[in-house]
Parts: sequence; structure tokens; C-alpha cells
Amino acid sequence: MGLLRKAARAMLSLSLATRPAVADTEIDKHSVDVAATARAFAQAAPLAIGDSYDYAPGVQGEADAEGRIGDTDFKLRLFGAWDAQDEERRYADIRQASLHWRHDRLSLGAGVGTFFWGVSESINVVNVLNQADLRQAVDSKEKMGQTFVSLGLRFGNGELSLFYLPTFREREFPERPAFGLPVSQRALFETPDKGGDIALRGLFYAGDLEAGLGYFKGTRRSPLLIRRSPTATEWTPFYIETENLLLDALYLLHEATLKLEAKTGRELDQGFFAANVGIEYPVYSLPGGIQELSLIAEYLVDDRGERAETLGQNDLFIGLRTSFGDIGNSSFRGVVSYDFDSQGNYLDLGLEHRLSDYFRFETRALVFLNAGRDDNWLYPVRNEDFIEFKLHYSF
Repeated sequence: MGLLRKAARAMLSLSLATRPAVADTEIDKHSVDVAATARAFAQAAPLAIGDSYDYAPGVQGEADAEGRIGDTDFKLRLFGAWDAQDEERRYADIRQASLHWRHDRLSLGAGVGTFFWGVSESINVVNVLNQADLRQAVDSKEKMGQTFVSLGLRFGNGELSLFYLPTFREREFPERPAFGLPVSQRALFETPDKGGDIALRGLFYAGDLEAGLGYFKGTRRSPLLIRRSPTATEWTPFYIETENLLLDALYLLHEATLKLEAKTGRELDQGFFAANVGIEYPVYSLPGGIQELSLIAEYLVDDRGERAETLGQNDLFIGLRTSFGDIGNSSFRGVVSYDFDSQGNYLDLGLEHRLSDYFRFETRALVFLNAGRDDNWLYPVRNEDFIEFKLHYSF
């Protein structure tokens, strides 16, 4: 409730400052998506909280709207999910509820937002503002809404943005994915001053180069999972402070696209470096029925070891992305990883097919092929192989 109250106050302050008239409200785009879902795990999770299960039906929905109130733009995106097995996956979240006022090159924003920074296909090391929604996927790509106030300035070949993030959201841990031990709902923090984070981002364009430079200082979104004593029967999330310098860049080199994400900074009084460098190459000689095919290779390095934020720290990712069908109404994405330290790897496959203007079918499989005991990330989730089906109705 505190999050919602602060977001509402921020939006109200902005709306009063710009003095919009309700009669001037225009909705340019709006949509509603409702999906029946079913997630099947390869095996039950006997160490998870409560009763183990290997199949979970459910429903989820999302509503989007964009428009203007007077001379102020607004965006709204609401998400909700219900799971028949897992109480922690019965929730609602405001992904976006923001106002943006623009005058000439200056912009002012406030509310709740979901931001995306980065260019990589596998792991986005510079995407640091939002908390990951682990209830949707263990790879942390889905994000929860974040309260913010922003100030932006556009210039000839880019934009500069300053963010203030007044509140901090803890990560929610569902029954699955299970991490070998239950995860405590009482977290620890390196400092009691959680919230009040700041971020700065500059986006620049120059010919075939697109680059983003950023800075973030505040509480890290990804907690360390620790045992408070050798005999503890649960993990305790421990949120540390972090300071990051960020870089993401995309360069068009003839037919290929070169990608880079990198960050350096300090955590727990130690410096660190993490980067994801990759290449995407389109294939033009395609058989009939395939509209687009791109091959992807990326390498991730993170020298923080057990303190790393993601599923990989010395990993190679090989994958492809394609669209096919008579009118390109189907798409497929597949990525396989390989860890050079532990020889662990996992497979991430996704397929989407549009049945009509209103219905589409989506499936995803996440398979952990090999995870040794020395793999700090894959070994705890080695039993979390699953396949998920979704039937969407959108209008």
C-alpha cells in the first residue's frame, strides 16, 4: 500500500503542476489481454515451501492504455495473475502508471514505470532499475513496476535523463522456482536507507552506432541468498548497496550487428566488472515460409563469483530468432548456454503463433541440462525444468 500511495502522490503532484483538464483527456491506444495458462514441471520440488507439485494451471491478464490529459501524456499498464497451486503467484502489479509532460526539449515524468536498458538477447547486465518478477520466470526478464520521478533533456543526436527512485521493492519468491531451501520473507539490508536511489542515462546516436551511458547508485535489485547460521533451514535475502557505471552499445557492421553491455562499480567495498558482448547475424537465403532468421552468439563474464546477479558469470550463449508462416504469424526463439567454469548449461525455447486477430498461442520451455554442485546459480534450480502454455485473447 505504501508503494501505491507514493506513486499516487507523485502523479497527483505532476498533474496539478501541469493543470490538465479532465475534459481534454484522449485515449490513443488501449488493449486488454487475458490468458489461460498451464505450467508443467519435470518433477515435483520436495524442498519447496508447502506441498510439492509438478503441474499448475492458472490465468493472467494485462490491460494497457496510452493517451493525453491536456498537454500531458499518460501510460497505464496493469498486470495480474492467479495460480491454482502457488499462493505467491496470485498477485497484481502496476507495471506502468505514469505522466509525462513535455515542453520543447525538456520533459518531466513521475509515477510508476517499467524501464528497459540494454541490447543483449540473453542477459541484460545494465538493466538495473526495476525489480525482477521471479514469479513469472527464473531468468529475471519480467520486471515489476518502479516508482520514479524523471527529468529529461533531448538534444540533436540523443537524450539525457535523470531518475529519482523513492521506493525499493523486495524480490518476491514463489514456491517455484525452488532454491533447495525455502526463502525467508524477512530480508536483511546492508543499510537501512533503502529507497532514494538515483540513476542517470544518456542515449546517443551517431551514424550506425547507438550507445547508452549510465550511472546507478542505490540498493541492488538482486539479493544474495545467505544462511544466517550453519543450521538454518531457509535462505535469507540480503540486499547490498551498489554503485554502477553502465555502457550499452549497438553497432551495425555491414550485415552483422555488434552488441555490448558492460558495467563496473563497487559492492561490499570491492570493485567488480561484468559484460555481455555479442553478435547478431541475419540469414538472407531462406527456404519458403520463413520470413526472417537471425543467428546470435553472446559471451557473459562477471568477476563477482558467488555475488553475481545473473544465471551466468563465464558463459557462452548461442541462439537463433526467426519468424515464419504464410504471413509471418509465427515466431521462434531458442538459446542454449554453456558455463566454462562448471560445464553447466541450460536451454531456453519459446514459440508464439497468432491464430487470429484476437487469439494467439504461446509456449516456453526452460530446461537445465547440466548443473554441478560448484555452479552457484544453476545447481539450486536444477529441478526447475518446466514447459508453459498460454492461450491469449486480446481485444
